[in-house]
Amino acid sequence: MHPNPTCCFCYQIIDLDQDRAATALVLAAVDPERGGHVRQKAYSHSGCLRERVDPNVDLWWEF
Repeated sequence: MHPNPTCCFCYQIIDLDQDRAATALVLAAVDPERGGHVRQKAYSHSGCLRERVDPNVDLWWEF
């Protein structure tokens, strides 16, 4: 069993059983020093993400 992830905004543990809309954010960038693309995965409570993203941006969750 994997431990529950930590939210990248509030640094609290995400209880995946209670927050079914918790989100894995995949961040991608070009890093010329490493010769290509780099990816990082971060996690967020659904509420923390909604608070920080502009309301004009459509968000959706896949379960």
